[in-house]
Amino acid sequence: MTGEIDPTKSMAQLVQEFPQLARILWEKGIECSECMASQVDTLHDVARMYKLDIKSLIQQIQSADTSTTT
Repeated sequence: MTGEIDPTKSMAQLVQEFPQLARILWEKGIECSECMASQVDTLHDVARMYKLDIKSLIQQIQSADTSTTT
């Protein structure tokens, strides 16, 4: 596993640290990795804007990270 997910980091930072995040959001119709706002928007911001459960989203990211490293 890469590390703990800090939902207060910018989306650009998180996508760099956790590339699976871009895929997970893309599957939900959210193109954060390609958006200019990714430099300032945090995971908390995105979850709030798109009405996503932050805890569930973090679990999905961690689960995808675990499955790609085993």
